[in-house]
Amino acid sequence: MELSITRPDDWHLHLRDGELLEAIVSHSSYNFGRAIIMPNLKPPVTKTSEAMAYRESILKALPESSNFTPLMTLYLTDTTTPHEIKLAKESGVVFAVKLYPAGATTNSQHGVTDLFGKCLPVLEEMVLQNMPLLVHGEVTSPDVDVFDREKVFIDEVLSPLIRKFPRLKVVMEHITTTDAVKFVDSCDDGFVAATVTPQHIALNRNSLFQGGLQPHSYCLPVLKRETHSRPFKPSIYSESFLTFAYFFWSRVQMHNTLL
Repeated sequence: MELSITRPDDWHLHLRDGELLEAIVSHSSYNFGRAIIMPNLKPPVTKTSEAMAYRESILKALPESSNFTPLMTLYLTDTTTPHEIKLAKESGVVFAVKLYPAGATTNSQHGVTDLFGKCLPVLEEMVLQNMPLLVHGEVTSPDVDVFDREKVFIDEVLSPLIRKFPRLKVVMEHITTTDAVKFVDSCDDGFVAATVTPQHIALNRNSLFQGGLQPHSYCLPVLKRETHSRPFKPSIYSESFLTFAYFFWSRVQMHNTLL
């Protein structure tokens, strides 16, 4: 008997550049057919021309026999223009724009400081161009507990964004809370989706402290309580498997259709 499995895609891939790119890309291209390439390099990929150059670097670093396809993204800033979104769409190689709230994660210092005050014309153009917005969904205010940053982002940023731009395609990346699961499921099909990472399925915040501080279990968004990670975990002994299967397959496949 032979079992054939469709080659998967990686919907959130950091290849970096230079020696790191050369070290990582062969592993990713061996396992995946396509990947959404994150743009938070130093300096970030903010222009279509930069995305095209980065794509060429990736293709040159691939093994000769590889047919891996990098799907490029732009790094949204306070000064991104609607014209840049048009260029991105016309390029045929840029498939989405990534929102990093400034200071939220690695190499996000050039990210957005005021989404509604500085990026509305760009978001309007993204709707017109059918260009998805990929979101690192955390607020960065020091007054907000680190474990609550995703929920507060949903309440204060994402929900108002969807209300203002109901036709904007949005992917909430690497979600970590039941709040995010419920929010995505509450939105109209075809416009809001999410991705989930293996570590947020397998681990919870206890993993950060068991046997002392465990730095290799630290990542952003930070791990949450088990009650948040449980809905992601497939289990043949409970209905949570159905919840996971529905969310993962319907919503991540929808991520595919958004692109």
